[in-house]
Amino acid sequence: MLLAMKVFISVDMEGISGLVRWADVVTQGIDFARNRRLMTLDANAAIEGAFDGGATDVVVEENHGVEDLCDLLIDEVDPRCRVVRGAGRPGATTMAALDADTGVVLLIGHHARAGSRPGIMAHTISYQKFRSVRVNDEDCGEPEIFTIRAGELGVPVGMLSGDQVANEQLSKRAPWAESVIVKTALSNVAGNVIPPVRARELIRAGAKRAVERARGGELQPYRDESAPYAIEVGMREPISDGLRQNLESLEEFEIVDDLTVRTLADDMDLGFRRIAYLGFGDRPGLTRY
Repeated sequence: MLLAMKVFISVDMEGISGLVRWADVVTQGIDFARNRRLMTLDANAAIEGAFDGGATDVVVEENHGVEDLCDLLIDEVDPRCRVVRGAGRPGATTMAALDADTGVVLLIGHHARAGSRPGIMAHTISYQKFRSVRVNDEDCGEPEIFTIRAGELGVPVGMLSGDQVANEQLSKRAPWAESVIVKTALSNVAGNVIPPVRARELIRAGAKRAVERARGGELQPYRDESAPYAIEVGMREPISDGLRQNLESLEEFEIVDDLTVRTLADDMDLGFRRIAYLGFGDRPGLTRY
């Protein structure tokens, strides 16, 4: 009898095969409709690989922050999985379906952290708002935040598909993860890409290996950092009056200077929500996150 194996797949867009520029991943881009399909096909490749590797349950969570996190073509997604989409999810929005029952996390279409050079469309949570995000005095990106949070739940991250910079950064915290490089970053907006048809074969094979290795006990959760986490966010622009007013009413935040905010989080679910809040909390009186 096949033992239960729940696989959590987080799908972002900047690291999807073939995409290299910001116009590729925003609603107004001339190729956005086509690129949503490329995103869906990369996700399907990972879903297929996960089931080939022995998954019994696959949950896909949309991670790309446009269109209220509804970017996958839902009617073209592999029907064997479940999809979490839409804004307003409980907890850390893009990790709502990640729990301790998960056997392995696969990060599809993810990207390098803020400040990376090169690193295709590199950012952490908000490109427009954040210049840098640091956790315990170390630069940190979204894949690493996922890795820390998954580790808290006893779950390993088993794979990342994206450019070489994102994969190299993840390897510092999860050296056991399958590295699927679908494009080589030449700058933040240019790359040497593998055509998506071939890239999807790499994604499928990587997902299959990751799930097989997770089932075999070869992967380990990341536990090298313990809570509470000291988080520091560097803003691109001076803190607005509205955000400053809100932060001054929230004792959990410390305004270090006009461009820097610190907080101490007891877990990375809370840490993620506090980081994200700094990107949208500039409306006076908006203090919920």
